[in-house]
Amino acid sequence: MLRNRMWMLLSLLLAAMLVFAACGGAEEPAAEPTTAAPAAADVPAESEGPLQVAFVYVAPIGDLGWSWAHDQGRQFVEAELGDGVETAFVENVPEGPDAERVIRDFAQRGYDLIITTSFGYMDPTLTVAEEFPDIHFVHVSGFKTAPNMSTAFGRMYQPRYLSGLVAGSMTESNIVGYVAAFPIPEVIRGINAFTLGVKEANPDAEVRVVWTNTWFGPPQEKEAAEALLDQGADVIAQHQDTTEPQKAASDRDAYGISYNSPMLDFVGDAVLTGPVWNWGPVYLSFAESVIDGSWETQQLWGGLDTGLVDLAPYSPNVPADVIEMVDAKKAALTAGETDVFCGPLTGQNGVEFLAEGECMTDAQMLNMDWFVDGVVGDAPADAAPIEGQPAPEAAPAEAAPTATPAAEEEAMSGELPRVAFVYVGPVGDLGWSYAHDQGRLALEEMGVETAYSELVGEGPDAARVIRTYASQGYDLIFATSFGYMDSVIEVATEFPDVKFEHATGYQTADNVGIYDGRGYQGWYLAGIVAGEMTESNVIGYIAPYPIAEVVRNLNAFALGAQSVNPDVEVRPVWIFSWFDPPKEREAAQALIDAGVDVVARESDSVEPDKLAEEAGVYAIGYNAVSSDVAPNAVLTAPIWDWRVIYEKKVQDVANGTWTNEPIWWGMAEGVLDLAPIADFVPEEVKANVEAQKAAIIAGEFQPFCGPINDNSGETRVAEGECMDDMALLGFDWLVEGVTGEIPQ
Repeated sequence: MLRNRMWMLLSLLLAAMLVFAACGGAEEPAAEPTTAAPAAADVPAESEGPLQVAFVYVAPIGDLGWSWAHDQGRQFVEAELGDGVETAFVENVPEGPDAERVIRDFAQRGYDLIITTSFGYMDPTLTVAEEFPDIHFVHVSGFKTAPNMSTAFGRMYQPRYLSGLVAGSMTESNIVGYVAAFPIPEVIRGINAFTLGVKEANPDAEVRVVWTNTWFGPPQEKEAAEALLDQGADVIAQHQDTTEPQKAASDRDAYGISYNSPMLDFVGDAVLTGPVWNWGPVYLSFAESVIDGSWETQQLWGGLDTGLVDLAPYSPNVPADVIEMVDAKKAALTAGETDVFCGPLTGQNGVEFLAEGECMTDAQMLNMDWFVDGVVGDAPADAAPIEGQPAPEAAPAEAAPTATPAAEEEAMSGELPRVAFVYVGPVGDLGWSYAHDQGRLALEEMGVETAYSELVGEGPDAARVIRTYASQGYDLIFATSFGYMDSVIEVATEFPDVKFEHATGYQTADNVGIYDGRGYQGWYLAGIVAGEMTESNVIGYIAPYPIAEVVRNLNAFALGAQSVNPDVEVRPVWIFSWFDPPKEREAAQALIDAGVDVVARESDSVEPDKLAEEAGVYAIGYNAVSSDVAPNAVLTAPIWDWRVIYEKKVQDVANGTWTNEPIWWGMAEGVLDLAPIADFVPEEVKANVEAQKAAIIAGEFQPFCGPINDNSGETRVAEGECMDDMALLGFDWLVEGVTGEIPQ
């Protein structure tokens, strides 16, 4: 998930850097969409047999938000087409290289229609679409198309305006709170539309905005809502994916305006209504066009008139006269008799940006980066008169902030720096992000002021979050996913006085360092335990992606098992996901059904461990100590202690000795370890593991020393030779005893 670790492609450069060091050295479309834009080129032929449709989601379908809404659309297609369709989906897929692998996997498996549901999937979708011209693709919220690739999005600002009418009618304090994700045109447009509705219903009301810089961040969403309630807000709206803001409002006897799904059903009558998505008919239309051969590439931006966007059912708390008023406005919007952004309209700065009788074009709405009058909060820009100005051709860049003098003075004074962390997964995953966050908590115990954002997608979202922390004066920023690399470099050039550290990357700058750990060492030791404890001599391995790091760890695990049990066989199952609890559990079940009695996982959730406990087999965990999850199953686990690196980097910044020297540390430095081995493992096994661990720490043993054959029988490492870092970083073959091949 976070690592992405494209070492397979980047190994030579990173290895060279390490050798040198050892020697001392959900944005919107930028163009105006159309209702339908047929492609000039030929389209794929009509589908035969049951249509196979795949969906790629950026968040869990249980979020009751964005991904939940898309999955309702998937289920709608299944219900409407019955035996005529087969669907599949992958959730929690980060934007960037991970997405491309998942999309390509569906294409290679012959799916007829692939629907990708996050803006950051745009380029990966286009790349795969060009490789598979006979497969159809739909990308949600993007602007790039191909003969076999369409785009789709909705005019969500219309129901947001309607929900603002409800909020303005129901507030008594005249303060309406808005929990907002990121300061991008889509979110700003929604806030403005909502505020216009609030002000129309109640000219004395104001809308106060708190930015969380997350799409799916339950703790941040709840905290933001509570902060707004503390300021006197009695209605809480949101452009976020969970129910936490609504729950916070309900707990304080306030009202809420939800988003994505009818949260009234999940929270209660305190939820007045909310903008909702209805992807089902849109997806059905695309599917039917593939089935009957009528596919035409289009860029759909549907409004209330299409049914793609709508308003959730009203709470019983909404008076009948308010409902009547809002329904009348909805009918006018649906009929095309009016639209939301028509003048006269004034900006937050008092400038009239739209004269009476004028309405904004689609391109102008798609590039909105300022607030209307009535919004209390910060936007990237100020309103300017539209008259006489051409519509912008692309989304404007965010305001480029500068580093604060306070940050510079703090670093110079030798005080502990302020430190921010950016995570691609949830801190509660008991996996990769959890392990990093344990390092952050260790810094807080030192007295360091820290902040973090979780579930930050790779790509534009990451750049915005990192830039926000830099502009807020944080002195040191840790970005913990490979896909954040370009974002780190981009922001680092804007803030030369801020220090940045990127986990698993290979690009550095004067103020950017990189760091990672030798995870294969812990996997070798875990393999020893698994090899001793198996009775079937068949061990399963849940492998996320066919990249060098995973291949390296899988091979180390197999070598460890074979060192104590030459008859052992390791069977990997590739799931193409870092954090996908249902898929991880399914993979574990498949391995258990195939006769394995030890299930190892390099994935991030504990679902395989739980299933092993239920099935009466053993498990090898990963990332963190989680034996209490499955006390009778978990044998041990390779674990991380990022505290070692984080404390050093913080102290270096405080002392003025920080450098951008790459770090690839292992057990000797304390970055990696093995979780306590279960009590029921024989003492002689534990003693052997401890001896091997001591040899690794002392530099007396390296798992990848010959003779080593690959699983075709070819000798890859001769006796007396050991693989160097360059070879380890580019691992692309499986050792003898590992079943199968590396997926291409």
